[in-house]
Amino acid sequence: MAKKYISININVETLSCILTDIGLPVKSIIKKIFDEVEDSILDVEVTPNRTDAMSHYGIARDLYAILKFRGYTVNLSKPTIINDNFSHHNSHIQILVQENKKCIRYSGMSIYKIKIEPSPHWLVSRLKSIGINSINNITDVINFVMYELGQPIHVFDMDQIEGKKIIIKNAEKNTYLKSSDSITRKLDEDDLIICDINKPLSLSGIINSIQSDIHANTKNIFLGSAYFSPIFIRSIGKKHFLKTESQYLFERGTDPNQTVYALQRTAFLIKNITKIKTYSHITDIYPSPISYSMIHLRYQKIRNILGKKISKKKIKKILSLLEIVIHAENDKYLFVGVPPYRIDVNREIDLIEEILRINGINKIKISDQIKISPLPNFCYKTEYKIQKILFEQLVCYGFQEIISSTMRNENQYSTLFNSFFNREEIKILNPINQNYKFMRSSLLFGMIDCIEFNCKKINYDNSNIKFFEIGKIYYKQNNKFLEKTYLGIAILQKIEKKYIDFKPFFYLKGIVEQIFQKSGICNYTQIYSKHPLLENSISILYNNRNLVELGKFKNNILRKKEIFYAEIDWEYLISIIQQKKITYIPFSKYPTSRRDLSLLVDKTISFEKINQLIKKKESHIIRKIKIYDFYESENLPQSKKSYTISFFFESQKETLTEKIINNSMKKIEFFLKKELKAEIREKK
Repeated sequence: MAKKYISININVETLSCILTDIGLPVKSIIKKIFDEVEDSILDVEVTPNRTDAMSHYGIARDLYAILKFRGYTVNLSKPTIINDNFSHHNSHIQILVQENKKCIRYSGMSIYKIKIEPSPHWLVSRLKSIGINSINNITDVINFVMYELGQPIHVFDMDQIEGKKIIIKNAEKNTYLKSSDSITRKLDEDDLIICDINKPLSLSGIINSIQSDIHANTKNIFLGSAYFSPIFIRSIGKKHFLKTESQYLFERGTDPNQTVYALQRTAFLIKNITKIKTYSHITDIYPSPISYSMIHLRYQKIRNILGKKISKKKIKKILSLLEIVIHAENDKYLFVGVPPYRIDVNREIDLIEEILRINGINKIKISDQIKISPLPNFCYKTEYKIQKILFEQLVCYGFQEIISSTMRNENQYSTLFNSFFNREEIKILNPINQNYKFMRSSLLFGMIDCIEFNCKKINYDNSNIKFFEIGKIYYKQNNKFLEKTYLGIAILQKIEKKYIDFKPFFYLKGIVEQIFQKSGICNYTQIYSKHPLLENSISILYNNRNLVELGKFKNNILRKKEIFYAEIDWEYLISIIQQKKITYIPFSKYPTSRRDLSLLVDKTISFEKINQLIKKKESHIIRKIKIYDFYESENLPQSKKSYTISFFFESQKETLTEKIINNSMKKIEFFLKKELKAEIREKK
């Protein structure tokens, strides 16, 4: 149907490619015969934020912009509507909107002396081409306009509207609506309904009451066209398990400036099909019109983002074709207004994306140079910048930020914790609640409360919980009141069968190491910790100062839930990053070689101790050391454990020979035997 609005002779394959270029990918092309003429149906995939393109005219409007920009001779024709010379009457229906925040605009009109009958062949054929079955002439026109313009229209039998009033308000207590699907729904008091003086006629224009629906004997109809708040429509749909085309459009945001036009289009089609001669003026309730989004668009910003200069003339032409109005301009920027139907364009970067979309992403040349900066965003080293980058990284890993209270009650766990770290809790002189008598001395306690609360609300056996929090802690130490900032990270991870080897401890440790890598921290050490609330815990030190505590909550704390927790000294982390000098080490042109070594050591010896020894004694050609395998068993000698360690050798100067690598491995074995009394396990 889009070809009705665009006057251009272009083959369907080219059309498909152009649509794909502008972000409307064509999934399939189906060729069919309609009225003895071959035509094509394009299945276009539209993202949820592009409601402006969820209609045939909307796609035609976008297509017109790109074709016109590319130099095609093309015209865009809007669908025909009724004209003012036709016979008008005042509507017998009064419209009252009591919930202006939920129903922002409501337009309505009456049509008299209609006849419900089958639709003409052309209308049946058009609807069938998009998979819609014909019902009757009025319902078919309503469906046709919804797919044509993207604006849902609801229709009521006007003779069933008691009191001749249409009221848009919240449902009253114990209100029921029986819909045309024969389901009776109990409505809540915050559900928005369209009703007359006695009964509901429709639930927010999503689904009609069976009493208000048109039928074979309907003579007079009322047409309604509205702009509802998308948030309220979404909540109503979820609450009542509804899934209609009207709901899909309303909850994503329709065009508030199209309600009257859609009624005029509907009336025009009904007039032509039924030969009606009497209809009313349109009543339009729009107390707070939605204005255009005003955005500053800088020419330099466009160039910085796209990496290419686009002429000011081209930029203005693209904006004009997209119906974006230029209100003011100078040599540096444009001040533009974006029409309300473009709900996806509300920032400067969105405008730049639109310019790129129409100008053509393929016109941006790929640089022949690869530019890499390991810490591009840390160059400024402000705490805000660092926090933003690291938090974005945590969010990318699926973590959610929480904010817990800085006040809490003293319990056995906080007593243990403070005793271990030689801290004294700070008591509040005038607590507002007996459960909040102390300032928190660790983020850990708020994390425990938050996890317990969420586990009660959800079935945690089927869910993953991944939280992080940054905040102040307060304590007294050596007669001094101290206030420090920490970052806490916790996971409760459901282990899928296909990931049976998944170890939450090492996953969380990997997250911490990713933060270190992003921060440029590499020379840190790990030691076993005796944290009072964490088991199998470790401390990560930097320059012999504690930076991270990491481990699993003890079983008695969270009723045997497998919760792993890490707490990072945020202020220390920031100071490390801010003092860190960015150095560049070129990639080696020579290949990396790997050797594995299996050894038995005493159970008291950690991998970190082995790692530090090797780095100290033999590190000039070792690029990386990692654990390949770890093993403890009764089959091993008493008080012994087995490590298999992988060594990666690499040089910046030459390809390492077997002789050089073997000599290095011999030195490693020698130091391990001498310093740690290790036993090298022979390969079988």
